[in-house]
Amino acid sequence: MGAPQVIPSLMHIALPYSFWWGFVSISMTSIFLMFVLLILAFATHAGRIFYISFFMLFIPTSVLGIFLPVITNASYTPFLQGALSLPLLALWPLAKLQTLPEAWGPTAHELGANRSTCLRLIIWPLLKKPLFTSFFLSLFFGIAQ
Repeated sequence: MGAPQVIPSLMHIALPYSFWWGFVSISMTSIFLMFVLLILAFATHAGRIFYISFFMLFIPTSVLGIFLPVITNASYTPFLQGALSLPLLALWPLAKLQTLPEAWGPTAHELGANRSTCLRLIIWPLLKKPLFTSFFLSLFFGIAQ
């Protein structure tokens, strides 16, 4: 009769880049973009807007990031996958930023804290766990690609 037809899986796609290059580029792209986003959220005080928009986008971008090697099989694919994982990775830190009151910065400055003290005593303890979670998720996405 002949050989049975086999449904091809995603593991049979020949990628134009090595595993290590994909791992490093996905992880570093997503980590870099997440830190740029957090700096932008601090500078513009638009953390709530970013959180709402990324909450609506994280499922479509995650699905597109998973199936991106099927759609486009190029050397820039890992960078696109890292950028598409940004909404999922930024949800936890942006959710923690929403717990800060609007006047935390002026209040801390009135009490004598400079920017580095605010970062060390207010922001870092608040964002430490979400940032580590996002960091390990980006490493997992890089390995799982």
